[in-house]
Amino acid sequence: MLFRFTVILCGLLVSTAVNGQSWHTPCGNSGGEWDIMLTERLLQNIQTLRDNPADVEFRNIVYVPIRFHMVANTNGAGRVTYGQVLDVLCRLNQDFDSLNMQFYIKALNDNINNTAIYQTQYSAGTVMNLLRDNTAMNIWIVDLAAGSPPGPNDPPGVTLGYYSPQRDWIVIRRDQANLSSTTLPHEVGHFFSLKHTHNGWDAQPYNPSVHGSPAPSISPGNVPTERQDGSNCQTAGDFICDTPPDYNGLGHTGCNYTALDPTGTPINPDEQLFMSYFDGCVRDQYYFSNTQKNLIAADYNSASRNYLRPNITPNTTQITQAPTLTFPINNEFTPGFNQVNFQWTGVAGADFYLLEIDLASNFTNNPIRIIVPGATSHTVTTLLANRTYFWRVRPYNAYRTCAPFTPAAQFRTNNVMVSVPEIEELGEWTVSPNPIGAERRLFIRLNTLQHFNGSLRLHNATGQVVKHVGQQYVPAGESMLEIDLANLPRGLYVLTIEHRQGREQRRIVIAE
Repeated sequence: MLFRFTVILCGLLVSTAVNGQSWHTPCGNSGGEWDIMLTERLLQNIQTLRDNPADVEFRNIVYVPIRFHMVANTNGAGRVTYGQVLDVLCRLNQDFDSLNMQFYIKALNDNINNTAIYQTQYSAGTVMNLLRDNTAMNIWIVDLAAGSPPGPNDPPGVTLGYYSPQRDWIVIRRDQANLSSTTLPHEVGHFFSLKHTHNGWDAQPYNPSVHGSPAPSISPGNVPTERQDGSNCQTAGDFICDTPPDYNGLGHTGCNYTALDPTGTPINPDEQLFMSYFDGCVRDQYYFSNTQKNLIAADYNSASRNYLRPNITPNTTQITQAPTLTFPINNEFTPGFNQVNFQWTGVAGADFYLLEIDLASNFTNNPIRIIVPGATSHTVTTLLANRTYFWRVRPYNAYRTCAPFTPAAQFRTNNVMVSVPEIEELGEWTVSPNPIGAERRLFIRLNTLQHFNGSLRLHNATGQVVKHVGQQYVPAGESMLEIDLANLPRGLYVLTIEHRQGREQRRIVIAE
C-alpha cells in the first residue's frame, strides 16, 4: 500500500558533537513529490527483500564513487577545505563499515563559484544538473542547504543537509563536513531510499497537548502511526519492522523519549538510529538497523544504481605513518622567496599529499592549499619576501583519508629572487587581453618549438590557487588556449605554465 502525503523530507539532522546545538525547526525543504518518489523506491526495495531475502546482502565490500562539489560564492570565498572533505569521507566510511559499503573520491570539483548554488540550490538546479557527474554519487558542500524556498516562519540556515530524489544528489552545509557530524550518513541513508524513523511526524513533532494522548492513529503527515507491538509496522511509520515507533520529528532533544501509541502502550524508540532526529546521544553509537542495512543493499543493487557500480576497487592500503617534513624546517631561511621547493618523506599507501602553507600557525589566514599527486616535493612560486610561514602535509588516497596532518614546520623567506628555468619547448607565448575587462575571457597564444604537456594555474596576489586548468597538450606550432575567468574579482593574478623543464609566468590584471 502506498500512502500519498506531503511531509518534511530532507535531513535536518540532530546536532553534532562539535557544536552541541539543538535543532527544533523543520528543515527548509517541503517533501511533496520528492517524498512520494522516495516512498515508492523504499517500498520497491522492501518488496525486493521479501522476494529475495538472501540476494541483497553485501558478501564483499562494495566501493561507491563520490564526486564532491566544493562550492564557493561568486567571489570564490567560503569554500569548504580539502581537509574537511577528507574528514567527512573518513567519518562516512567508519559509519558504513558494518554494511560492507565503502566510499572513495572519484573527483573533487572545487572550481564552482556560484552564490545561487552556495546558498539557494532551488534556484540553481539547471546549473547544478550541468555539473552533475552521472557516474558517481554527487555531494554538494555549500554554505546554506536550501532545496526549496523557506516558509515565512522558517529562520535561515537551519537545514544541515538534504537528499533530492528528483535530482539524485546530496547537499550538506560546509560546517557539517567534519569528523563528528551525523549529517552525511543520515543523507546517504535517504540516498539509498531510507525514510525517517519518525515518518509522518516530520513537520509536526508529536505533542500530547496538541495531538492528544494516546497519539492519534494517523500522523499529521497522513501516515498511520506505528504501534509499539509492531502489529502495523509494515504499513506505518517508516515501514520497517526492526525500527521501533518514533514520533519525535525534532520535538525532543534528549536521548530518552517516551509517548503513548494509539493503543495507550508506551513506545520505546531507538534514539541512536542514524535516520532519527534525536539529539544528545553518544555520537559513536549511532547505527543502521539490520533491515535498514539490507534496504540500502537492495537499493544499491537496483537497476537505477547501475551508475554506482563501475567495478573499480580503489587503493585500499592503510596509511599508518605520517610523512616527515624535511625542508624548509626549524625556522630556516629559504634560498629565495619566489621559488621554494617543499620536501617531505613518502609514506606507504599515499597517492596524494595535501600541502598547506600559511602565515598563521593555525592555518586560518587564507592558506595556500595544493594537492600534490604522488610526488614528495612541490615548488611554490607565490610566497612573499621576508615573511615567516608555516606548512604541513597530509597523506591520503581516494579511499583512505583518515591520516592527520603532520605537525606544522616553520620557515622564513628571504628577499632574494632566484631565477626560474624557462621552458625551451614553449617558445613565445602571450596573454590577452591584459588588463581583462568584464568579459572575463583570457586567451593564451602560443608558438611552440615542439609539442609538450604543461599544467596551467592561476594564483591571486596572496599566492592562493584560484583556477587550476590542469594538464594541457600543446601541439607544435601556433595554437591558442582560452580560459574562462568568470566570477573572479578585480585584482592582480599570476598565470603559471609548469613543465618538467621549468616554469614560466605572466602577470594578469582583471580591471573590471
